[in-house]
This record gives sequence, structure tokens and C-alpha cells, in this order.
Amino acid sequence: MAVALDALMRERGGVWIAHGSGNADRDMVDANDRIMVPPDSPSYPLRRLWLTEEEANRYYEGFANEGLWPLCHEAHVRPVFRAPDWAAYQRVNERFAAVIEQELPDASAPVFIQDYHLALVAPALRARCPGARTALFWHIPWPHPDRLRICPWRRELLSGLLANDLLAFQLERDRRNFIAAARDELGADVARSAVRIGGRVTAVQAVPIGVDYDRIQGFARGPALEADMQRLTAELHIETPYVGVGVDRLDYTKGIPERLEALDLLLQRRPDLRGRLTFVQIGVPSRSTIDSYIEMEQAIDRKVAEINQRYPESGGPIRYRKSALKIKRLVALFRLANFCVVSSLHDGMNLVAKEFVAAREDLDGVLVLSELAGAAQELHDALAINPYDAEGFADALEHAIDMPADERRRRMAAMRRIVAGSDVFDWASDILEGLDKLDPAALPPAPVRGATIRRRPAFRSRPRQPAGSRPVS
Repeated sequence: MAVALDALMRERGGVWIAHGSGNADRDMVDANDRIMVPPDSPSYPLRRLWLTEEEANRYYEGFANEGLWPLCHEAHVRPVFRAPDWAAYQRVNERFAAVIEQELPDASAPVFIQDYHLALVAPALRARCPGARTALFWHIPWPHPDRLRICPWRRELLSGLLANDLLAFQLERDRRNFIAAARDELGADVARSAVRIGGRVTAVQAVPIGVDYDRIQGFARGPALEADMQRLTAELHIETPYVGVGVDRLDYTKGIPERLEALDLLLQRRPDLRGRLTFVQIGVPSRSTIDSYIEMEQAIDRKVAEINQRYPESGGPIRYRKSALKIKRLVALFRLANFCVVSSLHDGMNLVAKEFVAAREDLDGVLVLSELAGAAQELHDALAINPYDAEGFADALEHAIDMPADERRRRMAAMRRIVAGSDVFDWASDILEGLDKLDPAALPPAPVRGATIRRRPAFRSRPRQPAGSRPVS
């Protein structure tokens, strides 16, 4: 998500306001807590907001990631809601609103708010700047109204989100769930694409996020690709004819244990693949002080060791790396792979699926994609799996390895048309231009989206806007 937002900011301009932590962040900012990014080609200022240790623990790890995250994901981890966490969440959202007020060039500048950490920013900002124009994108799933009732402060969250002029979700399912909750919990008047409560109307839309397709294409076509692929092959000790990849944050929603179970089952069924298949799992540590994440990471460590001991040929089938790859090397890894596995137990979108497709300029490779990831609603030519069905999952992996070349090309070409036709700039355009066009006196209709998505000009082809009209993100 950060990669997608960085691409947007490079093209659109504005100020990105974000939490800062650690000595390096503090050392690099100026007297106004700003730093120009990216360092090699400065495009926009990043404004840091500093949190105390208690605020970070209660606002971020507590309410946001022990409460809202499991509430919104059907991954069988019990949400934890604590009053001190809720108090910190409210306080930090107020602080973000105060910094946004400082950074606004004028009341007409759009404010683009990102994700579930900042659900209460809009009402706090509106109290300070009544004319502020805000859009919030909720990147993760929105739960069914019955599940939402687990949250003691659901009405406050709903009211906070409805203080935005435009509210966007990844999928139509999430949009419907939110509108149903607003009606049931707040008694709001609802239409297909808007909610009215009191005299205020909020447009509510489904706008699935895309990737920076052209940038990925640049790496996929670049002269360094072959050398990067060779370096990764040597670093990861890949000596087998078949290579699979998985790239994830170490999160219990990503279905990594289920993925390893399916790989184990495949190797039990197909002894001929032992010593001929390498699976590269990139696991980026995340929220590593939360018990559920610690336990999951330990379980993955044990399972990887167990599989590598059971099938010792060629050093074992799993190459497990606990660190992120820069996008250039990630593209090279995707191009090494015969197949990529996205096995989410529940996901708003999962951009890894779209990044893999964007990287396959060669029209090769197979995407094995969970039906429970938002990307499955768009990428119908992936091999669909239910991550809870180990036998079916193993069947899909076997199909991915044995798939004929003409079928691989047909499937990949179809998915690439979808990914190219709705990239990160189209996503941002839908939201920011939708915000510009809102009629506060009417319930706006939802945009019509068909199965065929035509590529529209991205921001790069439009004239730059005056500084006063650029968004604060």
C-alpha cells in the first residue's frame, strides 16, 4: 500500500502526513518535522507526526491492530477492545487533524485519508475547518453488521467515517456492509451509493486499488532484469526447474501456514517434484510485539524447518527470507517464478497478486489466488483456491506446475489487461475526481463498472494542478 501511495504522491503532489518513529526519522526531518522524499529524486514533503510510546502501543498496536484489524478480517483471531486503547485512538486522530490543519494550503485543497487507523480524523478536522473536503479510503474489508456489533464503539466509528464527503472501499461487498451498518446502527437514510444523516450526505463507493503498472513494466523490461534474476538465483540457492513464490507481511490473515501445508501435501503426492521444486517465501515481519503475530511467526518457522527436514533434496524445498525486497528485486523474483501463491484467509485486495501479473511481461507464470482475497473479484483467470481446503489447494499447485504454455499465456494476458486497465492512478483519479464532483444536495449514483475496464489517462498525462489544489494525504 505504501508503494501505491508513494506513486500517487510523486505524480499528484501534496503533503504526506505520517507517524514517525525511531532515531533516524527524527534525525532526518527539518525544524518543521518535514523531509523531502524520495531522497534520490525529491517529489513531495513527508510531514512526520510523533507519538509517545504509550500512544503507539494503545492507538496502533492496541485499538487499530488488536481491535479493528481482526474485527474486519474473518481469520479467527478474537478482537480485543480496551477503553484506554479507544481513548488513545481518539487522541491520535485529533492530533492528525491538527497537523492537517497546519498543512492545508487553503480550504479547497482535498484531504485524502488512508485506512482504518484514521477513522475519526474527518470529524476532528471538520470541527477545526468546517469547509474541509475529505475522502477516506478503507483498505481492508468492512465487516458484516452482525460482526461489527462486537465493537463497543461502532457507532462512533460509523459517525466518524460519515464525516467524510466521500468514503471508498475495495469491494462492492464492503460498500454494502457499510451502508447496511449505517442504516441499522445510526438510522441513516441510505441509497445505493450514499448515506444521508441529518443534513449531511456522504458518497460511499467501491473503488478497488491498483498498482503502479508502468513503473513495474519499466523494471520488467529493463536491462538489469536478467542480472537481478541471476543474483537472486545465487542468493537463494535455487537449482531446481520449478520455482514458486509467496510474498507477504507476516500476518495471520495471509494464510502462510495453510500454504505450507498444501506444499507439503503436494510433495507427498508427487515424489518426482522432490529436489525439483523450490518455493521462495518472503515474509516481512509485522506487529511483532502482538502475541497473535509472535505465535504465528513461530508456527511458520517450525513448519518451514519440518518440511525442509522431511524433503532434504537440494537443501529442502523452502527458501524462507524474513525481510522485504525493493520493488526492482521483487520484479526479478516474480520473473523467476513458475507460479505465485496468494492464499489470504481474508484480504481487502492484496496487491501482491496484481504486482505479480504486472511483472509478467513475458506472459508466463501462473497466479494461484485465494477466493477470499479481494483481488479474486477482478482476476478471474487466476487459479482460484480455498485456503482452508488443503487437498484442493494442492490440486491447484499441481495444476500450476503442469499447466500447458498456451493456457498460461492466455490466462496471464487476460489478467494483464485488467491490471493495466485500472492502475493506482486510475484508483486515485476515481476518488479525488469523485470528491471534486460531489453534489452535497443529492444522493449521487454509484459509478457503473463493467467486466471490461478501459485504460484511462493516468495523472501523468494531465497538467499539474496549482499547489493550492493538491491533496494533503
